[in-house]
Amino acid sequence: MFYQLRLADAKDMDAIESFLKEAGTSHKGIEANHGQFIMMEDPQKKIVACLGMEEFQKKKGLLRSLVVSDQISQAHIVSLFQSMQALCDKREIHTLYLIANKRTSMDFLEVLGFKQAENVPNELYQSEHVSESLKVDGAVLMVKTSA
Repeated sequence: MFYQLRLADAKDMDAIESFLKEAGTSHKGIEANHGQFIMMEDPQKKIVACLGMEEFQKKKGLLRSLVVSDQISQAHIVSLFQSMQALCDKREIHTLYLIANKRTSMDFLEVLGFKQAENVPNELYQSEHVSESLKVDGAVLMVKTSA
């Protein structure tokens, strides 16, 4: 099936919030980051995947709110991450963080170039999403740095 990848805009935020709520994923703070969500839609314009990014000082970003429907293959997820990487490159964000809480997702993320972070940078504590997500059992902060 064909899926369309695109940068979300303000009119998409209600649909993204509903998609996140339906998946049981945190949607706190997404209103402030509407220009930093990439979404994948099916031919009927229904969201089937999304990935958000909160931007921080010192050219750092936090990937968040990754939700994919069961229709999506790993190749589609890789495309979603590649699109986000292109957006981050355009915005000159060179260090990306994310929080993983499952060993299988950590293995996949390592293939994409992420590794376990040695510490949590102070600026990430500004994010309510980080504070809440790190409280989950098994949560691990991962990092990827590009030149």
